[in-house]
Amino acid sequence: MGFLSFGLKKGKVQKMLEEGQFEVLIEEALKDKKVREALFELLSSNNPGVIGDALLTITNLLERDSKLLKEYLKEENFKKLLALVESKNPYVRENAMVLAYSVIKAYPELMKKYRSWIVEEVARSLREGDKNQKGFVLVIIGELGLKELEPDVKSLVGVEDKVILPFEGKKWVKLGDIASETLEKLS
Repeated sequence: MGFLSFGLKKGKVQKMLEEGQFEVLIEEALKDKKVREALFELLSSNNPGVIGDALLTITNLLERDSKLLKEYLKEENFKKLLALVESKNPYVRENAMVLAYSVIKAYPELMKKYRSWIVEEVARSLREGDKNQKGFVLVIIGELGLKELEPDVKSLVGVEDKVILPFEGKKWVKLGDIASETLEKLS
């Protein structure tokens, strides 16, 4: 019998996250569907630390075996993930950004399937989000080639506000510079 038996509950996975048993949890999640299900359920936790840890663990699973997670990226879970990008908690927000970006890179077919509401959500974030959220969705716009948002991107080219994104080369970068990079990708 494995370390985590068939009767695994969300509480056991949460306890492992809280105790920092990430490697053991990842190994079990690679083998056990119930562990993966529990990780996605924990994205609705009231504890930001647990949410952030679950996001980080899911990202690590995606890096190890992207095929295992595709079934969990239904529209509802992907919308939940995009909503977590707007979290006020930086640990949750940054881990949600990293996972969302990884999902976009790993599953281009899902992005095509969800394109219409992704465009709506991204456009809303460009209008209503803080500078870091705007910086993140600019990266997404470029990655997905959302040309229909080009006018919105152009409006941010001159913005001097500096953003911090959880990606290499994207810390303390002017929002306008990210907008310019995005326009290059769109052309």
